[in-house]
Amino acid sequence: MSEVNDRLELLIPSGKLVIGHARCPQGCDLMDPKVRIHGHPAIQLKVTHGGQTGAIHLDPVYGLHENRSEIEIPAGEVAEFSCPHCGVTMTEEGAHCSKCSAPMMVLALPEGSAIEACRRNGCPGHRLRIVTGEEQMQRLFDDLGMDAFL
Repeated sequence: MSEVNDRLELLIPSGKLVIGHARCPQGCDLMDPKVRIHGHPAIQLKVTHGGQTGAIHLDPVYGLHENRSEIEIPAGEVAEFSCPHCGVTMTEEGAHCSKCSAPMMVLALPEGSAIEACRRNGCPGHRLRIVTGEEQMQRLFDDLGMDAFL
C-alpha cells in the first residue's frame, strides 16, 4: 500500500500578504510596533554574524526584503537569529533551504502555521507553512488527551 501525501501549494505574489503576528518557538511576541516597514510593524530579531550582535527588523510583507539591521551581513553570508526577548534560537532543526542548502529559521504564526526563511543574506528561499484544519483538530484532541475520531 502506498502512502499519498496531499499538499496544497499556493503561489503568493510578493507584497500581497502581511505578517501581523509572529512568535519565537517559546511564544514571545516578535512584532515591533515602534519600527514600521511599508507602514506595518516590523518583525524584530537578534542577529549575530562575524562576532557582532545587533537587532534586525524584518520586512513583514511576505516576499519583500526591506530589512533593517544594526550590523552588516555581507551578501551570501549565513547569520544566526534568535529571539530578542528570551534568546532562543530561531533555527529550525534539520531544515535546509531548497535553493542554497543553508539552514532555515522559523517564525511561528497563529494557529500553528509558520514562515520558514533561509538564513543566507540575499537568498530568496522562504515558504509559508499552513496548518490544515485536520491538523488543528488533531492538536485539539492531543491537548485534551483524547483520541481523534477522524
